[in-house]
Amino acid sequence: MATDSRTWFYTTPEPRPYYIEERVNHTLWKNRLQGLFMSCTQAANPVQMEGTYHDLPVTFEFQPGKYFTLRTAQEEKALAGVLRQILFMKPVLTYIDPDGMHVIEWHTDEGEDRWREIQGNPQYQGARRLRK
Repeated sequence: MATDSRTWFYTTPEPRPYYIEERVNHTLWKNRLQGLFMSCTQAANPVQMEGTYHDLPVTFEFQPGKYFTLRTAQEEKALAGVLRQILFMKPVLTYIDPDGMHVIEWHTDEGEDRWREIQGNPQYQGARRLRK
């Protein structure tokens, strides 16, 4: 099955974990991330997935057509770079969440509301806009 983000991010996938896993994983593997396997833990919006990348925990959370969030145990620029290509857009903000996870977010609406939500909130450390 040839898939890309149009089959699971830019259109709403069926809320069935197997179908979501199949589409997301095939997209990852097609884009040189063969060592990453994501399991769907929540098929309803927002979709949530978890897996490991180089033995580090990774989570995805996304609402099709609106936002995509990557959380990793340490900063993974290579993974973020490939996801940028997969999603056909640049990330808009990054921070460290209360659990110490490095977070990068992509938003189709530029993420202004999300930026206002985390900016200045002490729970989120090192918050930065990645583009304006």
